[in-house]
Amino acid sequence: MERPTAKEMLDLIKKLPKSEEHIHICPLYGAHCVTSEFFAGNFAGISFEANSFEEAAEMLIDYMYRHIDHDSLVGNIVAESGFPDLNKVYEYCKRDIYEIYDKFMT
Repeated sequence: MERPTAKEMLDLIKKLPKSEEHIHICPLYGAHCVTSEFFAGNFAGISFEANSFEEAAEMLIDYMYRHIDHDSLVGNIVAESGFPDLNKVYEYCKRDIYEIYDKFMT
């Protein structure tokens, strides 16, 4: 599977509900932010800040690759989501939040 591009990642996030919470300009100092909360939730999510949304999305992609096969909550979520296949990630993110919670927190 080929590495997703920043544009593909941003397009995926924009298709999800409340995408403006995951792609935004930081109100404090104007950095372009892309968060991982759209797939990892608030507890395990992280924000990537850069000079452009594309740079921040590249940082997110690198982060997700680093967590493939990592024995951690984020590693489990990355594996479960089907990353790097963004079609699978999209389907994963559309699931009901309680289904996700029950799988990882019970």
